[in-house]
Amino acid sequence: MTVVMVALSSCGSSKNAAAISTLGGTWNIIEVNGSAVVPASGQEFPFLTFDVTEGRVSGNTGCNRVSGSFDTKAKAGTLSLGALVSTRMACMDMTLENKVLAALNEVEKFKKLSDNTMALSGANGKSIIVLQKKKMPRM
Repeated sequence: MTVVMVALSSCGSSKNAAAISTLGGTWNIIEVNGSAVVPASGQEFPFLTFDVTEGRVSGNTGCNRVSGSFDTKAKAGTLSLGALVSTRMACMDMTLENKVLAALNEVEKFKKLSDNTMALSGANGKSIIVLQKKKMPRM
């Protein structure tokens, strides 16, 4: 009976897990480790862009550009980021940048919170980064 319950519960959780395609597009980083993101004066709002066709991630951490890869074949709800590279410009305030980079190194999972928000989490499932879909300007 226990084996059946475990099997059924694991099926249910994978059914609710988000497909990697839901990450596609550009997302503002609005929260890191439970704190709202507030860029320092003169800094960009940090963001990530996921290309789910090519398995590439790029963006800005508040000061520097970052890019890398991720596994497009990972099971639903799992985000396996490859090594990320970053430009190394010095900014007046590196606090946000350091928080974002440290948090990205811990990401192992993701889940959809709403139509326009996504949570990136560590192995324990605790939210590390909250993303909000970036509105693209109309032409």
